[in-house]
Amino acid sequence: MAGANEGVVLLCVGSIDRAEFREVLPTLEPQGTVLTAPTIRTAVRRLAQASLTPDVVVVVQSYPGEFADAQVDQLRRVAPLARFVTLLGTWCEGEMRSGAPLSGTIRVYWHQWVPQAYRELNRLIAGGESPWSLPPTACEEERCLAIAARPGHRGGGLVEIVTEQYDVFDWLATACLKREYTPRWRRAQDDSRSDSPVAVLFDAAGEIEKEASKLRRLSVDRRVPVIVLADFPRIADCDRLMSAGANAVLSRPFFWDDLFWYFPASACRLAPKESAL
Repeated sequence: MAGANEGVVLLCVGSIDRAEFREVLPTLEPQGTVLTAPTIRTAVRRLAQASLTPDVVVVVQSYPGEFADAQVDQLRRVAPLARFVTLLGTWCEGEMRSGAPLSGTIRVYWHQWVPQAYRELNRLIAGGESPWSLPPTACEEERCLAIAARPGHRGGGLVEIVTEQYDVFDWLATACLKREYTPRWRRAQDDSRSDSPVAVLFDAAGEIEKEASKLRRLSVDRRVPVIVLADFPRIADCDRLMSAGANAVLSRPFFWDDLFWYFPASACRLAPKESAL
């Protein structure tokens, strides 16, 4: 048992010691009681020993086919009311095309984990609308409707969008305006930074090392969160960008709620902790 706070009971199954899963326990532990197990057989045994029934089961999948539906069904039998979430590692990014995804689970990729886990667990505990609060029999359509039904985060203030491409600025600016933020376009080589932006969005469209170099040279108030948008970054890429000054790295495509979760005034934040991803 990794934690014993009041809240939900969470079971985490799989190899959480991999670098891309390093945020799993720090995210889960503040929310309630956390049990961990390397295999499903061990998980079933630990649940029996602890006399606990999980509210959420997180299946940490490092590669396609690591867990089969028949194995997960063993957990469903001992936790029939639990919500099942599959946390997918880097090797699973093509699983929908060429693998056999686990059925009846909510799929979250490793780079989506921090904002989604904090946000959805918060809503689950509060009894609000969330895909994670739906019954286990809910289909994908019902999960999408649950997301669409809830209001998006509204903020205010200036957001700097650092990109060389106007079309990137345009779609990010449109999203910011819908959330009541004021966008400003800026190129990386421009030293004239804005006064008191609430966040900086940095478009890392090129080679990671070159983008990290540009990020290091970027003139920005280090108290302002810098959120980097990258194309399918690996954990090593995230680490390079974080060491260059990023507060968070999002992989495109991403959910708008995930992006705005990182803004300091976000009402959907559960804790002020900055993610390593």
